[in-house]
This record gives sequence, structure tokens and C-alpha cells, in this order.
Amino acid sequence: MIETSKASTYEQTTYRKDGITFVPHFRNNNVFIGPGYPRHNQNRYTEAQLLEAGAVKQPRFLWSRGTAGVVNTANP
Repeated sequence: MIETSKASTYEQTTYRKDGITFVPHFRNNNVFIGPGYPRHNQNRYTEAQLLEAGAVKQPRFLWSRGTAGVVNTANP
């Protein structure tokens, strides 16, 4: 028997700038990352940085994210 169940998703804030969507990091939802993270793109952003750069807030339904995990170069 094949069981098909969907993982729960939750409405979360994402940002879009120049056709690129930035999503919250899975360990810490206060850190935003773009495509290719962490192998091809190590850039991390705060909400303030994205807004200052002209990104537009867009709600999306994503899997749950952590709220306090450590995200840095040694622990991407």
C-alpha cells in the first residue's frame, strides 16, 4: 500500500527582489537565504537588509522553521 500524506505547511514571510525569492532559514526564521544556499551562495540576510534593498514582502506556505538556531559560516 502506498501512503500519500502531505507535510504540514504554515504561512510565513518571504521576500522577493529582482525575481529572486528569499525564504527563512530552516533553523532560524529571522535569517533569510536565497537560491543555492549554502553550497553556491553563502549570503544570509535580515528582514531589515532585504527591505532596505527594496525587497517586497510576500506570504508563502512553507514547512515549519526554527526560531533560534545558530546560523553562521561554520554552521550554515
